[in-house]
Amino acid sequence: LKYLKKTYPDGFQAYGADALRFTLLSYSPQTRRIALSLKRIEGHRNFCNKLWNAARYGMMQLEGSDARASGTPPQVSALPNRWILSRLERAVRASSQGLDEYRVDDATSALYHFVWGELCDWYLELSKPLMGSDDPAVAAETRATLIHVLESTLRLLHPMIPFITEEIWQRIPHEEGRAKACAVAAYPRSGIEGRLDETTEHSMSLLQSVVIATRTIRAEHDLPPRQEVPLQLRTDDSATRSALQAQAAAITTLCRAELSFPETSDARPKRTATAVAGNVTVLVPLEGLVDDEKERQRLARDLTKLQKDLLVTRKKLGNEKFVARAPAEVVAKERERLANMEQREQSLQDALGQLQN
Repeated sequence: LKYLKKTYPDGFQAYGADALRFTLLSYSPQTRRIALSLKRIEGHRNFCNKLWNAARYGMMQLEGSDARASGTPPQVSALPNRWILSRLERAVRASSQGLDEYRVDDATSALYHFVWGELCDWYLELSKPLMGSDDPAVAAETRATLIHVLESTLRLLHPMIPFITEEIWQRIPHEEGRAKACAVAAYPRSGIEGRLDETTEHSMSLLQSVVIATRTIRAEHDLPPRQEVPLQLRTDDSATRSALQAQAAAITTLCRAELSFPETSDARPKRTATAVAGNVTVLVPLEGLVDDEKERQRLARDLTKLQKDLLVTRKKLGNEKFVARAPAEVVAKERERLANMEQREQSLQDALGQLQN
């Protein structure tokens, strides 16, 4: 009490019952003492806000449509819609298993990552170009998918965060005959709410890796998020090329880029930032996008800092006592970190070399 009064002289912030409840459920049941973290409660309050904003976006997209939540997944053709239904199926399985085995922490973790990392960070962004598609059928199936996934997600989360999920659930349009409240609606079951599709997940993984690689290049060169960049995707695999071309609208939107698919044998433009995403080479020509002198200074600063970190890590791994006494997973993690830093060092040196040519 003495520590808490000193650390929080004005008391705790009001994060809400749902955030506190979700936090308590996220701790392992094998933990005999819980060191309650206010930062974790704050993070789960942000999670509840994220869910609320996702629902608000969904309600805006449903205005003027006749889409209704029925509890049955719609028949879909677009890659993002097939993917989110597959990921929903995995979330249902993980949550149900966690609850059945009294590992509520596993259930909350699975749902947290599904909502934040897949539904909000990826699907909602991918749904935007689909909603504006020239094909009315694609727009209609996307609205149907969005309301279905959102409604199922609310039922999945209801035991953990009952107040916000009930509030949102009551605002969602449902088909006649559905339950009157989320609290008494059936809990989602595997094989009913989603539709597992490993082929679709593989295709989506390729799209995600390309987008992440492009965003990394943007971040490394301090390119403003709203600035459109020229983006080239090169691959010798015809199936991969066709898959990416089919998702050109999504890539253009997520990367804010002017997209092209040149042959791998074509000459590369000068001053090009390069990354690899599976069997795809991602290129962003930087000519005219960055100031050479400022870019040289920034790269030099980053390289100096990285080389200092490399020195520390190499010294640690060169210490025989550390390697012998530290847990194997800790040593493996340090070696992986060293390999990543060495790769980053080479990238920075290559970028500096391009500027000097």
